[in-house]
Amino acid sequence: MEYAVTLLLCIIITILVWLWNQTRRAANWPPGPPTIPFLGNLNINFGDLLNEFRKFHQQYGNIYSLVLGSKTVVVINGLDTLKEMFIKHGDVVNQRADTIVTSEITKHKGIASSSGSIWKEHRTFALSTLKDFGFGKRSMEGKILEEVVVFQESIRKTRGNPFNIAPLLRTSVSNVICSVALGSRFEHDDVLFTNIMDSISEVMGHNAMYGTLTYFPFLRYIPGDPLKFGKMKKKAETIYSYIQELIDNHKSTPGLEENDVTNYLDAYIKRQKTENMDSTFTDDQLQKAIFDLLVVGTDTTATALRWFILIILHKPEIQERMRAEIQREVGESKYPSTGDRSNLPYCDSVLHEVLRFGNIAPFPLPHVLTEDINFQGYFIPKHALLIPNLDSVLNDPDIFETPSEFKPTRFLAKDGTLTGKEKVVTFGIGPRICMGESLARMELFLFALSMIQRFKFLPADGDVLPSIFEYNLGLTREPLPFKCRVVECI
Repeated sequence: MEYAVTLLLCIIITILVWLWNQTRRAANWPPGPPTIPFLGNLNINFGDLLNEFRKFHQQYGNIYSLVLGSKTVVVINGLDTLKEMFIKHGDVVNQRADTIVTSEITKHKGIASSSGSIWKEHRTFALSTLKDFGFGKRSMEGKILEEVVVFQESIRKTRGNPFNIAPLLRTSVSNVICSVALGSRFEHDDVLFTNIMDSISEVMGHNAMYGTLTYFPFLRYIPGDPLKFGKMKKKAETIYSYIQELIDNHKSTPGLEENDVTNYLDAYIKRQKTENMDSTFTDDQLQKAIFDLLVVGTDTTATALRWFILIILHKPEIQERMRAEIQREVGESKYPSTGDRSNLPYCDSVLHEVLRFGNIAPFPLPHVLTEDINFQGYFIPKHALLIPNLDSVLNDPDIFETPSEFKPTRFLAKDGTLTGKEKVVTFGIGPRICMGESLARMELFLFALSMIQRFKFLPADGDVLPSIFEYNLGLTREPLPFKCRVVECI
């Protein structure tokens, strides 16, 4: 009996020592807020991470660490430090971290969640294929303007009555990536399309829960699923079933010839036919890749457009100045084109300020170190999670004077030309930069300017607009819901 008690005490002490070591910061690691024994930094304000990270950046500098559960998290701040870490050390930092999303929702497949040779192979395939179908080219304008026309017809049907424009923006923007990825656009009331996009929004809207379970995975086993992880996992499986239905329908399309490749899905299926049994070009991988394309091709642009509209509702003088520039340089008989961009510097400066001020994706998905490194005088251990803090650049007063102010003219040089746009790192830094950046920038330009050219945006009567400083932080940093009225002005 005495031996058993002694053994039990030894086990308990061993566990406590292990927990103590797991939740404290080693002396040569980057500094950070004090840890609590057995809890690490569990006491930080997860409900306001943006301001919490700003406070830590000010206190501890461009590199600081957090101890969360069994994970060591290193937050990288500042433009030069971010470039040094994610470009210079790209060979050891570009692995995607093993989070609850990458392991349980996407199963380390697709493009955003995969790593190593699979990531390189499929990202390269996606980029080259999408480029063939117009990504980053003027030829993409036709597909975008097709959706702009439908979008504006839907706006006219509101007849100047108050409405929530967010669902219409999401549907219109997502149809652009659907035309490139799937080869077809969908009617706004298409049941399958609506189910997919609604489900994606629901699954990707639980960022706080995913973060909690990444650092404290045992919480997923609490009876009753209070964090809703089980529900979201089932919802993700439903999304993949919807996408597989699209894949199967595409494969069974009569008359689809091998050389008739007009979209990403065609190209992938054609590639599948040339691969061997060990190929990574599987339907499972395709499901996740299409999921990724729908997310990156929708969320950033739709969110940026919502910020744009909310800001011009608060600042009508901006939309009036934009409209005057468009009328002067483009007129009313045709839609603005990317070819007009150099003649529309004020409009372009507004959109760059929207991307900066909107701060749409302040914390991209975390990376993980594949080996120990010494970085700027600190030791960072293998398997540490790295969070690139893009907010630290977009709100850096040394780069952008008075960053809390929405000021488009900060991007205008004395001669009236655009300047400083390369510092708007909304889409990330390094090899993992968002592959939808070129499409997002083109969509933002064409949708926003065509709206201003033909419509005037007004607050809903009697409705109090949310502040441009209020937001919800999920996968993206988005404005609070609002309604507006839209009336034609030409």
